[in-house]
Amino acid sequence: MSSFARRKAWLSLVLLGFVFGSSLLHADDGLPASLDPLSGGGQIGVIGEAFPVPLRARVTDSAGQPLSGVAVNFNVDQCVSIDEASSPCPPQTAYPSFEGDSPMSVSVMTDADGQAIAPTLMTGQAEGPFQVYATVWDVRPGAGILGEAYFPLRQTLSLDDAAAITPAFTGAWYDPAQSGHGILVEVLPDDRLLAYWFTFTPDGSQQAWFGGVGTIVGGRQAIVYADRGQGGQWIPAFDPSRFSLERWGTLTFTFSGCNRGHVDFFGYGPSSPWGSGSMELTRLTEPAGLACE
Repeated sequence: MSSFARRKAWLSLVLLGFVFGSSLLHADDGLPASLDPLSGGGQIGVIGEAFPVPLRARVTDSAGQPLSGVAVNFNVDQCVSIDEASSPCPPQTAYPSFEGDSPMSVSVMTDADGQAIAPTLMTGQAEGPFQVYATVWDVRPGAGILGEAYFPLRQTLSLDDAAAITPAFTGAWYDPAQSGHGILVEVLPDDRLLAYWFTFTPDGSQQAWFGGVGTIVGGRQAIVYADRGQGGQWIPAFDPSRFSLERWGTLTFTFSGCNRGHVDFFGYGPSSPWGSGSMELTRLTEPAGLACE
């Protein structure tokens, strides 16, 4: 049984009304009401080095005001094997770990802005996807976890084959084997990248698009924290007061050349219907005035 399944079974016994991420957790004034991941999720770390972006989360109350002095626990998600012969787990050295005395789990107090910044996270010794989750506990007697925030990660041997991301990568990208959906990318000033994926819902019942503006990290990877709009209608019935953004997940882009790229995607939370995975990208358009060499 995975640690996700183990936690889900445990939480179902001790906590009613459990919700993820930025959803409402508790309505009493002065108590934590939401736990939001701010940065660090979706990044790629090179084995033998520290992950380049610190893991940061913010705690706010029911009025949206930041709360200081709240303990946020950052935990490296690890596999739990019931039967080592049939479902072996990787050794602990494979997993990312925090610098300090407690490498797999650390507690950090929020600052005046409600932010908790985890210690430096070092990569483990195995390639592949991993995850850190953050929790906030309700300290009142009989209560439990108020909520969790998730930080998907990927470890790789090297990013030497990844090209430096420049404005020339602006354009439309898609997978020719899956023609019919694709991603618009625009490289912006100040090491920022805009990306929107125009596709369909997992059940195929309707069109869907999601994206946002992210950061180019180390020149070779771009991490976009994607949102998806909901509550909108076609004009003239569109009502801005009914429209809102919900967290979709993360999109992480690398490019191997002018016309080839790769996106890693992670739907937010372990029960996201979008799941996680990757897609190879081929350039579809190159805007006039931009030349990629």
